[in-house]
Amino acid sequence: MENKGSQRREKRRERMLRRLGFLFLALSVVILILVLVLRPAPEDAAPQAPDALWDGSWYEDDLGRIGDDGALVRALKTFEKRTGAKPYLSLQYGVDPADLDLFVEEQYEALFSEGDHLLVVYDEWGEDAYYLAARTGAGSALTDAEVSALLGCIEKAYADPANKTYADAFAAGFREGAKAAAREEPGGGARLLLGLGISLMAFAVILVLFLRKKARCAVE
Repeated sequence: MENKGSQRREKRRERMLRRLGFLFLALSVVILILVLVLRPAPEDAAPQAPDALWDGSWYEDDLGRIGDDGALVRALKTFEKRTGAKPYLSLQYGVDPADLDLFVEEQYEALFSEGDHLLVVYDEWGEDAYYLAARTGAGSALTDAEVSALLGCIEKAYADPANKTYADAFAAGFREGAKAAAREEPGGGARLLLGLGISLMAFAVILVLFLRKKARCAVE
């Protein structure tokens, strides 16, 4: 009697596991269907006219401190890719701090005609003193808080002794600033659902295969 009772409990457990497997499989199918429904339709990027004033450069170095600019340019391009704003770095010397905001305004107007740029000005003033200022255009994708976060990242990188050169420091600052201001790509929720659906489906398949193998072993 005890053996028969054990067999009945085992069969009930197997039926429950089988139903659980099919339930997970059904849930994964539903989730995958939701992913297809929620996933945004691909859109062609709208062609952008080139800026009438921008000459295609990424920085201006009146200090003569930028040597090898490979890492710096890559960091600036990464910033543009992640934020949608084209950055431009200007290294100056001796601009009166009281006039720095006006200088930034005038330099922006001289460099760009569109609003999707970000001008960052580094001004060395005296010994061991510098000032940072930035300006975006009216159509910039960046908020004031994101611009402030970028300047904070640049200051932190500038003070880091691991960055041996100006190019290293500004490259590191823009890389960290890009992370701080990066936009979440569309479809993030759909990707999360997709991962969940795939995980449930994999679990369901493993469970069903396990039950089939166990059933074959019982027959043998």
